[in-house]
This record gives sequence, structure tokens and C-alpha cells, in this order.
Amino acid sequence: MIKIFQFIILYIVSFFLRYFIGINKKILLFSTQGGRTYEGNAKYLFIYFSLYTDYECIWITKNKNINNQINNEGFKSLYFFSWEPLILSLKANCIFITHSLSDVMPVFYNKKSIIINIWHAIPIKHISFLDKNLNYKARVLDFWRDKRCNFFISNSQRFNDYYLKSFKINKKKLIVGGLPRIDFLKNPIIFINNLQNPFQKNKTVYLYAPTFRDYPYNNPFYKSKFLITLEKYLNENNALLYIKNHPFDTSIPDLNQYLNMQFLGNLIDIYELLPFVDKIICDYSSIIYDFKIAYPEKDIYLFCPDMEKYEKKRGFVNSFREFYNNETVPYLQKLRKVNKQSTFFSNENIYSNKNLSCETIIKLINKNIQK
Repeated sequence: MIKIFQFIILYIVSFFLRYFIGINKKILLFSTQGGRTYEGNAKYLFIYFSLYTDYECIWITKNKNINNQINNEGFKSLYFFSWEPLILSLKANCIFITHSLSDVMPVFYNKKSIIINIWHAIPIKHISFLDKNLNYKARVLDFWRDKRCNFFISNSQRFNDYYLKSFKINKKKLIVGGLPRIDFLKNPIIFINNLQNPFQKNKTVYLYAPTFRDYPYNNPFYKSKFLITLEKYLNENNALLYIKNHPFDTSIPDLNQYLNMQFLGNLIDIYELLPFVDKIICDYSSIIYDFKIAYPEKDIYLFCPDMEKYEKKRGFVNSFREFYNNETVPYLQKLRKVNKQSTFFSNENIYSNKNLSCETIIKLINKNIQK
């Protein structure tokens, strides 16, 4: 209730205040997931703009630890609960979001501000208006977001038709610009020049990263019978397994008795790990697309014991079964290797941007900057 009250106050204040505040064409604001995290497309676009342009780039966050981290890294961040972010959100030339209009601030933005939705994932499961789990409130907010946004950054031409069905957006607003996080995966050094390998060397590194469910899910991967078999496989193959849950998943597997497995929690930025991962195990997460685009030579395995239920509850963009290959891991029959020859899995279909996504977005901003 307190949160709702705060949002109402900000909307009311901003509605009147924005008429008295002019646009500063140098100010760009960034955030993601309502200001709770520091990750994904917004993070890497923010870093790139901060390093390679003369715009004043500012990250807005509700997390004090993230605020301190960003400022300590030499970039600019502001804590959400203060007056300065409110004023800046009304004078910013461009605002980058990934989920909702309130990613940066829950306000009525200046009518001259450019709002760009860089989204947060290449969709495997249905999203936005095609997601049947979306409640009425969320649909209203999404409709408002789509009408207010000036541009939506798409990963490929092939996905544009799907985005037009999922979002209430004009076709002219769709820009095939790629994903800043793919820029990072392909060339981390241009974003973080001292990125270190956190994993033990001379071992094959597996990463298990399951996605979120809209229903109660007792993950069979964490059952002792499966973990015992997996431990044996890892030991025989000189391999280690690291587990990273979805940010909304609070379950913690008990790995105390296993020497070759480690739980990473759910808040760590998985993309800073992927350059050092040899193989991933996933399910219905877009990470399988990102990993395939950035590292086509690396193996991807699927663990999807609830596929029929997930399809019924959420639904898929394409036939998810087409991702499956007949090849399994020895005595781990629930793991299936991804079929990289699938039509839906070709790079031409899922990612058609040949240049740096960040540079494409810079050109878009420069072209549309308010005079």
C-alpha cells in the first residue's frame, strides 16, 4: 500500500511539474526491472554509452548496493528515493526501459522525451498481450507503455510480426537493432576490460540456469537421486556445475554433499559468467538464444520435465520440441542436447543485426535527438 501511495504521489507531481521543466538533450537515463537489478540490455547499453559517447548517462536504482557499485566503477548512478532522479526523469532527452515505463521512474515523462524499449529477452514463451497469465492491471500498464514508447528495439526481422502481436505498437516504431548484451558476450573487453574468469581452470564448466514458472514447481533437477547421478557424471568428465536461479526463484538446492556443484544464488549477473562457461543447461529461457548467437560452437542442453504443463500454462512462440535433439547425456536421460539445425534456431532467424547493437542505438538517438 505504501508503494502504491508513493507511485500515485510521483505521478501527480510529475504531471504538473513536467510543463515547467525543459529537455536537456545530453541526459540519458537507464534502468531495468523497476530499478531492482543491474543487468541485461540496459546495463551494457548504459556502460557503452558512458564509455564511448559524451552523453550524461545516469542509472536509476532502488538498491543502495547497486548504486554504490556503479558509482565506484566510475559511472553515474542515483538512488531512486530522492528528488534528483524525479527532476532528471522530466528533463531527460532519452529514457531506456526493458519492462515497464516505471523501470526508471513511475512518472509522466516529458512529452518531448524519447522512450526506447530495449526489452529484456528474445521470446521463447509468450510475452505481454500473448501471455495468458497477464492480469488486467498489467495489460493496462503494458498498453500505456507501448503507446508512450517512441521505439522498440527488435532482435531480428523475423520476430517483428510476433512483436506486433505481443505489443500494442506501431510498425514504424520497430527498429531491428540487436541486443546490447549480445555485444557484450561477443566482445566483453569493450565493456569491462578487466573481466576475470571466476571458475576453476582445467575443468569443463557447466552452468544450469532455469527460468521462472507462473505456477508452483518442485524442480526435479534438485532431487537427490538426480544430483547423485549428475555428481558421478561430473566427476568422470572432470567437470563442474554451477547453478544460477531466476531472480524471482528463492528455492535453494542442498549441495553440501556434492564436490562438483556450487549454487551461485539468483542475484549475480549471469552474463558476466557466460564468456567462461563451456556448456549450459537450461529450459525455456532466452539464454539459449543468446548463448547460441554468441558461442555457436558450444553445447546447450535442455532440462524440461514440465514442458507440456509449461506449454499449457504459458505457451511458446514456436514449437519448442523442435529444439530437441535425440542426443542425451550418458545416464542422464532427462538432459537433451539442443538441435542447432532447427529452422527456428538459425542465426538468420533469431538475430539479424550484423553491426554492434550499441552503435545502432547511438545512431538512432543522434538522428532523433531533440533540437
